[in-house]
Amino acid sequence: MTTWTPNGTSRGTIAVLPGRGETPALYERFGRRLAADGYAVLVPEPDSDPAGWFEPGAARFLVGTDTGALRAWQLALEIELDGLVLVGTPLADGLPPADRAEEIGVRTSCPVHRELLRNDPGFEWGRLADDVTEPPERLPEIPVLLLHGDADTIAPVAPVAALAARLPQSSLAVFKEGVHDVLNDQHHRSAAARIVLFCEEIAKGAVLLPEVAKPRRTAPVQVSARVDYSLRALRELAGSDGPVKCAVIARNQRIPLNSLVNLMIELRRAGLVASQRGCDGGYWLARDAEEITVGEVVRAVDGGVTSVHSGSPDADVWRELERQVADFLGRVPVVGDR
Repeated sequence: MTTWTPNGTSRGTIAVLPGRGETPALYERFGRRLAADGYAVLVPEPDSDPAGWFEPGAARFLVGTDTGALRAWQLALEIELDGLVLVGTPLADGLPPADRAEEIGVRTSCPVHRELLRNDPGFEWGRLADDVTEPPERLPEIPVLLLHGDADTIAPVAPVAALAARLPQSSLAVFKEGVHDVLNDQHHRSAAARIVLFCEEIAKGAVLLPEVAKPRRTAPVQVSARVDYSLRALRELAGSDGPVKCAVIARNQRIPLNSLVNLMIELRRAGLVASQRGCDGGYWLARDAEEITVGEVVRAVDGGVTSVHSGSPDADVWRELERQVADFLGRVPVVGDR
């Protein structure tokens, strides 16, 4: 039995059943990675008793790849497990490789694993042409994770996806451009991480609460803080008899002073307020409050009512919206009857 153990307390045991032609040595990288995440990983001897694979009282997971997935599937119906992972499960006939070079290509796109295949004296070439047994008629009543590559020519992904869609206790992760040996393919880190997440959700991991709905970043129509602050400031001036300093407006209307100073400059440039420097200075309305409209304020500090994404095919719709909203706001006074 080949094993990889964590440095500290084990979070559970993961037994791996390899596929056609594979040896335990090909899973050293996978075993070390999951051991670093706290799981004991083992590749058992073919005829060994599953009762000796798992640590008593700890979480028990079975991972099978290729025909090992079919053996793991059947075994999960016979022994007690907490979770089952099926990788590259052959549920339909694929295209067996013609030679060694093609076999390496259909198995993995990872250069490191390709070199391991070439140099492993125990690896059995040509086994992907062997007949495959029929899968069991049902999956066990435990959580099942299915991992597959969408470019797998040995075990087509379509029937695996159909299986996952029928079973509420299963979840499916398909890797783009992934080939047959998903655990040792170019995205092997992602595959290992997905397995760890699966195990954590079952074993001693954190309990995840239902996702909280996120508020929208912006509404279809948004009133900017600049417009809001400007309207507050103008209404403060409308109720005053003489010049009012920015500090007084900011305090009474709860507006950040720095923001208000810049806004008052823009309102003055637009001819909506006038100002005077000095101890007795400040700001006042340049016209009667009833004559100043909300539309004028929007144009003064925001430039316009709408902002259209460049190249939008619906630009005409938004321009018409701006025209109608601008027309409406142009009839609404800052103070007075509305």
